[in-house]
Amino acid sequence: MPIVDSNVLAKFYRCTQNAPLGCRKPIETTEKIPGAKFCLECGFPTTLPVQTELRGRLGTYRISEILRSQGMGRLYRGTQTSNGQSVVVKEYLLPKQCFNAVEAQQCRTALGQVVKGNLTTPKGREFRLVSPSETIADPFSDRVYLIFSGEIATLPTLRQVLRETGAFSALRVRQVLDQILQSLHFLHSQPSSLASEAIGLGTAHGNLGLDSLVISDSGYVYACDLASWEQLFIPAPRQVLLPEQDLIDLGSVAFALWTAQAIHSGSDAPLNPHEAQHWPQDDPHLKDFLHRLLGLDTPFNSAAEARQALIKLPKPESSVAGFHGNLSPESPAKPKSRKYWLLSLLALPLLGGLLWLLLPRFMSNSNAETTSFKHLLPSFADINGIQPGQYPYTGEALGTWTIVLDKKPTSDRKIRALLTQPKLDMAAIFNYRTYAPQRSPLQEVLEANAKANFAIISLSTPLPEGLIQETIAYDGLLVYVPAYKSQNLPSALQGKISLAQLQQIFTGQLTNWKQLGANFPDLPIKPYRPREPEALRLFQQKVLGNDPSLIAQFNKLEQRSTFDTLRSIAVGEKQVQKTEAGSISFGLLTQTWDQCKIYPLAIAQENVDPVQPLLRETTNGTIQPISPSDNLCLEKKPLLNISAFHKATYPLSTPLIIAYPRDNNLPGNVSGPLFANFLKTQDGQYLLQQAGLVPLQTAPKNYTLSSSILNR
Repeated sequence: MPIVDSNVLAKFYRCTQNAPLGCRKPIETTEKIPGAKFCLECGFPTTLPVQTELRGRLGTYRISEILRSQGMGRLYRGTQTSNGQSVVVKEYLLPKQCFNAVEAQQCRTALGQVVKGNLTTPKGREFRLVSPSETIADPFSDRVYLIFSGEIATLPTLRQVLRETGAFSALRVRQVLDQILQSLHFLHSQPSSLASEAIGLGTAHGNLGLDSLVISDSGYVYACDLASWEQLFIPAPRQVLLPEQDLIDLGSVAFALWTAQAIHSGSDAPLNPHEAQHWPQDDPHLKDFLHRLLGLDTPFNSAAEARQALIKLPKPESSVAGFHGNLSPESPAKPKSRKYWLLSLLALPLLGGLLWLLLPRFMSNSNAETTSFKHLLPSFADINGIQPGQYPYTGEALGTWTIVLDKKPTSDRKIRALLTQPKLDMAAIFNYRTYAPQRSPLQEVLEANAKANFAIISLSTPLPEGLIQETIAYDGLLVYVPAYKSQNLPSALQGKISLAQLQQIFTGQLTNWKQLGANFPDLPIKPYRPREPEALRLFQQKVLGNDPSLIAQFNKLEQRSTFDTLRSIAVGEKQVQKTEAGSISFGLLTQTWDQCKIYPLAIAQENVDPVQPLLRETTNGTIQPISPSDNLCLEKKPLLNISAFHKATYPLSTPLIIAYPRDNNLPGNVSGPLFANFLKTQDGQYLLQQAGLVPLQTAPKNYTLSSSILNR
């Protein structure tokens, strides 16, 4: 069982909750008395104030909020001040009540070894172990810190998810087991020098449990809080950690997930894996497998052996009802009525006729949509002609490509991480950097090609002489109003607006929605300019025609970021809704396409019918434009109107391009087209589509990324 029990600290403090790490009192103390170091009630160290800065070897980190207690420490969200990258800070405590000066220094030294011997994952493999990037251990402080890059350490624990969702299905338990066994196989095979040699630990996790495993929305499970550093802060003798104990602990985790026993463990009769009647009955093969993991039957010799056995298990029988925590036998199903059986039989010819009529059309559309996609190279691994080296490139600081790189479309890895080194067997590094808004990325490519080989931008003006463009996807703007039913601007506008009306609104010629017609509410128009330069340039070109006088009027409008506008509209309070009811704004496609609290308007130009950029799938499987009567928050995410962007019938569409130098003596002349090749693979187009761009070739619904990407 896991060795970490934070309640061990309770015997040193008179905490009313009997859990000093998880108690709210230390937080309330800092709120009442800024700068307070100890809880007013029991004397336990308080939490770190927001904006606290921690200086480490690799950078300075600023605390933005406390998240929760976990294991023997407290988690905080923060940022690295030099680059704004997200980090998670785990704070451990060495209070004098628990550790003398010598013991505290031994802990600091041992913790430093954790990062020195940090686990190094082989290229191309992802073993889902949350490892720290830096230790901060001031010898004069009773607090030490581990720094974790990114957001993975903030994911909910399996215990939290179990409380919210209830028991996992047998299939889902198998999926969790497969991932954790892969992580353990990697961990157990590491040389002992990677463990904390100061206290003689091996390479076992040593602390495997529902609280030391976190899970993402997409089902990826990560192991964190290894005993090699967690038990340093337990005021008790160190324990010997054995890999075989990890397998037993994993069996306990799986049993808890399958039965939800962790929720009911406080009951009079908690479920017990030693009791045959306490096991779910929907997957006997999984039950036998877990018996071996738990040591109730012939144990596995290693995590690798266990994983192979898991992979070879027969699939669970879908005909057997799932386990829902009720141990009593299920009632037999009542036989179906003969009357309904006969009606079903008579309906078969009619159903067959409908399928005969509809299926060819459906298959034709599906084939037309995916045929060209299938002609693309499958993945990054299939791109040849690449040489090792550093290939820097650039784009707008607040532009589309910067937004795309921070998306996590299919896993907990950002697109940035996947594209920095597309082929893991080749040290070709594509580093992205941005410049201040007043600096043009295109000029950087022309004037400093060694620092910026190429640029990725949404094309709003002709390229400067000396640059070539290659389209990789399509971008655009969405014009939106709040989807409030009280004022119901989407319905009053009939879901559309013309370019001429947009021009009048965003240059101050129209100031009240009533001016558009008798059916409109008597409501002041509140147009907002976004702060993103790429969005502003597109709007000035597409709506204002780059007319200097119109742009001068446009620049007088109130300005706020797309994020702030969306956040203000999304607030549910009536007073806020009243304030935002008459607002209208626009934003880049990747920022706005999946926001359900706004309604993106169809755009009309001159005598052409308006074009809606977003579509939805109806309950009968047809695709149609969204309408003001749709509740977008209850629907699936909308679909992009691929055809409207490809054919440029949507007036606010534009190509997303790679711009690189024409001069073949410059490095960007080679690296620019090469990077485009990666993005034009099936995997590349799928990632762009999932990030909210319109791909050149549409991925089929059932497409999954190549294993070379999923297994990173």
